[in-house]
Amino acid sequence: MEREFYTISVYVDKDENLIGIPCGDSDKYGIADIDTVMLLKAPYTDKALESYIEKVIGACYTKKRNDKSPVSTIERYTKKNGFIEATADFTMISIVKTQTNYSLMPTFNDYEKGPLAIDDDEKILALNYGEGEMADVIRGYIEVYLKANMFYKEKQELEEEKRKKASEK
Repeated sequence: MEREFYTISVYVDKDENLIGIPCGDSDKYGIADIDTVMLLKAPYTDKALESYIEKVIGACYTKKRNDKSPVSTIERYTKKNGFIEATADFTMISIVKTQTNYSLMPTFNDYEKGPLAIDDDEKILALNYGEGEMADVIRGYIEVYLKANMFYKEKQELEEEKRKKASEK
């Protein structure tokens, strides 16, 4: 059955490995991440990257979300408590496929709120995008946002250390 849209979350670690989580139906939320995790280890070709994205999108709606579990898929995968803690070491890219196009949106990791979408940097691709076009967008997001998130994480850790030392005095 053709759906109005498919949405996936792609988490990128510091080594540029990808963790893809597709969506599915949820009685509680309407649509939410399902208990499926798909990995792509770096390094990878543009063709492998685009094939991987299509594979994760293809896994959308293959099962319902386990609404009885209060723990998200990324929390279960990372074995960390809380969504903010589970996503702290990743840069997330949200990808939505509609009947007319793909929307790719990077996030910036706020260490108090978790991943925040960067609407101004959303890229729209046609369903029949050219070979390597989606890979270029994703690699561009990785280049900019992965490095920015790592910088701000280090800055946050240094600030926490300073606060801790100041409170010990």
